Amino acid sequence: MNQNHSANLYRQRLKKTIRPTKRETLMESVRTVTKEYCKESSISGLKHLVEERTPYIERAIWTITLIAALIYSVSLVWMTFQRYYQAPLVTTQIPEGISINKIIFPAVGICTNNRISKRAVTELANDLLKEKRNEKYNEKEMLSMLFGLGLLYNLQMDPNIVDVMELHQTLGEYDVNELMKNLTPKCEDLLLRCSWNKNSMACSKLFDFRLTMNGYCCTFNYLRSSDVMFEESTDARSTDMYMYGNKSSFDFDQGLKVLLYLEEDDDFFYNTPLSGAQLQFSDAYDFPDAPSGSFSMQIVSPHVHLEVLASATFTEASREIEHVSLKLRKCLFFDESSYLPFYTHSDCLLKCRMSFLMEKCNCTPFNMPKIRNTKTCDLTDVPCLTKYHAQSTTVRPDLEQIPPELELDLVAGGIYCPMCYPTCSKTTYNYDYTNVHIFPDHVNPTPVKDKIDWLHGANFTGTSIVHVKYGREVADCYGQNVIMKWFDLISNIGSTCGFITGFSFVSVLEFVYFYTVKLMRDYVIRRRRERRIASGASTPAQFDHDSRYRPIYWNEITGPKGSRVENQF
Repeated sequence: MNQNHSANLYRQRLKKTIRPTKRETLMESVRTVTKEYCKESSISGLKHLVEERTPYIERAIWTITLIAALIYSVSLVWMTFQRYYQAPLVTTQIPEGISINKIIFPAVGICTNNRISKRAVTELANDLLKEKRNEKYNEKEMLSMLFGLGLLYNLQMDPNIVDVMELHQTLGEYDVNELMKNLTPKCEDLLLRCSWNKNSMACSKLFDFRLTMNGYCCTFNYLRSSDVMFEESTDARSTDMYMYGNKSSFDFDQGLKVLLYLEEDDDFFYNTPLSGAQLQFSDAYDFPDAPSGSFSMQIVSPHVHLEVLASATFTEASREIEHVSLKLRKCLFFDESSYLPFYTHSDCLLKCRMSFLMEKCNCTPFNMPKIRNTKTCDLTDVPCLTKYHAQSTTVRPDLEQIPPELELDLVAGGIYCPMCYPTCSKTTYNYDYTNVHIFPDHVNPTPVKDKIDWLHGANFTGTSIVHVKYGREVADCYGQNVIMKWFDLISNIGSTCGFITGFSFVSVLEFVYFYTVKLMRDYVIRRRRERRIASGASTPAQFDHDSRYRPIYWNEITGPKGSRVENQF
């Protein structure tokens, strides 16, 4: 019993001494490979840490130097990464700019402040009086009732002016868009003479009767294919802002010139309490909508010559910035959004606002683009539109903390549209206005030969002239690109590490090679050696199983020096 116990203790002690654990073997291999790596590495200074002849004081100095260099290089690399990810884009100005005749002319809209024609609404009143349901009204009462249609333009009107439900029943079956379009003063009554780039042209060829935020207006250079929104694909709209749309050049007589007739005998409902017309500007591809951006406006008073000097700024973003995360670059290309088939910032905000009204009122106002299979708000929806009007015209900025100066609490927080980022490549316009008063009594008698060609034969009574042209020969041009491309980033990191520690791409390969291939090779060799030692050391244990056998040694066979073997027996 004691003999077997002693044999077991011997085997356990032998096994522990001869065959280390895998972890111990691995750590020993790591130490060996690390020492070899320091001797053979291309990084300067490491070999001094493992050389046996290096004094301890020198070894300590080298250790401190390498650690300080490592910390410094890591700090510089971290600063480089921070600079790259916090401000990855750079906007540079092209000094020579770009010729103005390569920039699309802005879209121009002309809307009379009188939104409902007196002649048209009188005709509508007479037609409604013929209906049996309206027998109790006379013409004056019917016109007073129809004045309530102005609520579709101005939701801030006094709602007690008319009973909207009564007006709704008075109208019977009606299409809001067709109704308001038929009541709007027509372009042929508003536009008398037109000229484009020194060429006199029929106003009907330059202007279309299209929908804007002010209802139906006379629009020029409005490049949307239709007023039905969100159906346009990338094929239906131009992606090259240089090639399509009307263009003009810088000259005294270039641009758009219009003679307006601002008659007051046809006035019925004023959306803006000012006589005259509203001149509105927008990007040629955007819906003219003030709350969504890309919109400017100026009032054209009667008997004035309004000269508008437009200046353009063109920004072109490189497609190389696409790999930068959206939260960092904060802009979208035209084909990059799943929210719109052809993305612009203005259209995105507009759709967001329309979606809000669809959710709250289950319809969209008539002065917004149409969406198929959705309802256009009629008079029964006016109370709901009035309730959410302030909120629907306020878009909340994408900020974590909203400044109290914005007073968004007064509009129920506004509408949050986080999917709407600015457009990466865009053209923006600035406008300067100059008004000169016209005296028709002095201008009308002027001989024909002294008048400009496109104004020959014109009567200036009750008119105004609008001239929109470029005020500069070149447009400011900016390019937006990444501040560092991927190879620039790698180059900066490599040069920093190489200058301070001698670290390079070869050093990376060395490190990977030593701590993968060589480490595994050393570990396998050590394990094999340990197995051989363990198998050789197991022989004494075999004799412990039977006490009849024990190991013998050479001296036991040969005996003492000088004696014979047979003398032992």
